[in-house]
Order: sequence, then structure tokens, then C-alpha cells
Amino acid sequence: MKVIKIHHPMADSLQFSEPVVLAMGFFDGIHLGHQQVIKTAVNRAKQLGIKAAVLTYDHHPQVVYKRLDEHDRRYLTLPEQKFQLLEQLGVDQVFLINYSYAFQDQTPAEFIQNYLVRFNAQVVVAGFDHTYGEKQIATMERLPEFSQGRFEIITVPKLQQQAQKVSSTAIKESLDSGNVTSVNKMLGRNFTTIGTVVHGEQVGRTIGYPTINVEHNPLQWLPTIGIYVVRVKIGEVWYQGMASIGKNVTFYNDHPVTVEINLLDFKQNVYGEVVTVEWLKYLRGEEKFASVEELIDQLQVDEQNTRQFFGTNSN
Repeated sequence: MKVIKIHHPMADSLQFSEPVVLAMGFFDGIHLGHQQVIKTAVNRAKQLGIKAAVLTYDHHPQVVYKRLDEHDRRYLTLPEQKFQLLEQLGVDQVFLINYSYAFQDQTPAEFIQNYLVRFNAQVVVAGFDHTYGEKQIATMERLPEFSQGRFEIITVPKLQQQAQKVSSTAIKESLDSGNVTSVNKMLGRNFTTIGTVVHGEQVGRTIGYPTINVEHNPLQWLPTIGIYVVRVKIGEVWYQGMASIGKNVTFYNDHPVTVEINLLDFKQNVYGEVVTVEWLKYLRGEEKFASVEELIDQLQVDEQNTRQFFGTNSN
């Protein structure tokens, strides 16, 4: 899959002669709703015998409109993972646009001429609520008016699960409440993060539960503080484990939030490894125990629950 980075205004030297079916969206998370849009574009491209392309952005458009706090600046899928998922869905190329004030300040007609027409889009596909400029004006309902018949338009309807719209916002809210089970249903796959194994405090090994400390990109949206059932991929091998996102409150009063994972029946030194973590189930919140013995007792319960999960769920 080819990724073409574009800064507005697009350079005259960039010419696109091949016709494409173009899916538009930021697609953070590539959840089931996003997948419906992308698969619609890929299938239409196959029908026409042309390439499937995606128009997306290098950062969230909200950066232009308002100041985001440290939490809201994060993403469900960082660029590398997003591109991998798009490629798996059959996308041939990505137009990655730097979303700036100048870009968003275009009128709908200017956006269509400057981008959709120049991309040689034969068909444009987007979700029902997608906008391409001023929210009250640049709607999918009005795209036929602005496009003046220069390309076919496919609007993909809302996808719901149990009367709830599947959206990146709903997924983030579920992660913030620890409900990774709901998250995985909306994604159509397990929520996955990627990080590097770094040195930690090494407290776990002193109580019989050694952990790997996984350092994530600060822009990665993570589940809320708590204890989780996870799988961890090291190299090409998946391992079962239980993860703690928290401040290690039994031992410290003001410790930063870390991700520590106890891998079941695992004794390798993996410092420096880049690992993939699948978040499977929320077990409980973080607790401050009165003694190390109470903590160990709870960890034994967590381990039993983790082993029971894997005993009844094939992954």
C-alpha cells in the first residue's frame, strides 16, 4: 500500500492519472463502522477494476478548532497501526493530508476541486455523518450539490450495536471505564497497543509475580487504571498474562502511571523488545493493600481468574 503525504496547498507537481474509489474519514480506531465505509469503497473499486484509496489526516482535525488536553490528544490507532489495518482491508493507497487551518478553511467547492477531482476520484465513499469543511454546510447530504455530477457518491449509514452508535467516541468512553469487552465488540477485533519493554522498579519479582514494564507512545489511548487479562506478542509468539495499569499504590504514594504485565509461566529476559498487547477483559480496579501479603493473595485470585479466562476462551 502506498502512502502519499500531502501539505496544503497541494503541489502542482503531484498529478494522479489513475482513477480511484476514494473513502474519506479520519478513521481513528478502524472500528466496525469505519470498516463498513472502507469495505464499501474496496468492493466498488473491484467492481470498476480500479484502485481503492483513502483520504485521511495526519492528526485529529480538532487540533485546529480547540485546545485538547493531554488525554484527549491521544489516539486509538497510531499511524503505523492504522496503515496496517487499512492495507489488511484491501486499500491500495492513502492520501495523508496535513490538516491545517488553511486546509479546513476551504469552501466545499474548493475542497472538491483541489482534492477529490485532482485525486481522479470516480466514486467517493464516506459515512453518513462525515464532513469536509464547515459542519453545517459541508455535509454528505449536500455533497451531490457541490460535486455537480463529477463523481458517484456513496453514503454509508450509521452502524449500531445494542442501540448505541459505533464510534471512536464510544470506544474511548468504554476504554475510560475499563470496558474492553465492549471496545472489542465495536472494533470487531481485540483492542491492541504496541510498546517497548523497559526497566521498572522490579517489585513484582520480589513477591513472586515478575512483570514486564511496557512503555507506550504518549499519544496512545490506553484503558483506564485497573487489572486486565491480556495477550502479549513477543517476536512471533503470543503469551498469556495479566496487566496492571496503575500507580503501584501499595508501594508508592505518588508513582506515575505504568503498564506492568505478569506473563504466565514466562521467565525470559525481554528488555528492549517491541511487543504487541491485546486487551481482553477487565478484572478489577487498582487497590491499595494494607500489606504485601494481602496484595499477594489478590494476585493469586487474579492469576486464577486469568487462567480461567484463557481456559474458556480460545485466542
